[in-house]
Amino acid sequence: MRRVVFVALLSRDGRLAVVADDLPGAPPRWVLPSGSVRAAELYSEAAVRILRDAVGAMPVRGGTVEGCRWAQLPVPVGRSRREAHVFIFRLAAAGDPPERLSRRGATRWTRPEQWQELCTRCDLPDLDVLLTGYLEGWIPDGRITLGP
Repeated sequence: MRRVVFVALLSRDGRLAVVADDLPGAPPRWVLPSGSVRAAELYSEAAVRILRDAVGAMPVRGGTVEGCRWAQLPVPVGRSRREAHVFIFRLAAAGDPPERLSRRGATRWTRPEQWQELCTRCDLPDLDVLLTGYLEGWIPDGRITLGP
C-alpha cells in the first residue's frame, strides 16, 4: 500500500497554494504539494518534511485538522491502493504570498471557487469542504475522514 501526504498551504487571505505537476508527455496540471511517507516515518513527520521542501524557512503555522482518505478495497481499476492524509498549514507572515514556493516549480494561489476542480485531480473527495470548514471554523479539531 502506498502512503501519501498532501500539504494544503493557505495564505493569510485564504488562498491555497498549488504547484505545477509537469509529467513528461502529459499536459501540465496544478496539484497540492505531496509526497510519499517513508518506511519509518509518521504521516505528520512526512507532512513537515514536504512542507519544508516547499517553503524552506518561511514561517508557517500548523492547522488543527487532518483529512484522511483511507485505503479502499477493492482497489479501483487503474489505481494503486493508497492511504492519503491532508495536512493544513497557514503562512504566518502577513502580506502577499510568495509568487513561487522555494523548491518547487511554478506556483499558483487558488481561491475557494477553484478547489472543487483541484479535488478531482488529486482524487481527494471533499477537500474543498475540509478547507472551507477549517477556514470558517465549523470542522472540529482532529482527524477527519474524506470521501466514502
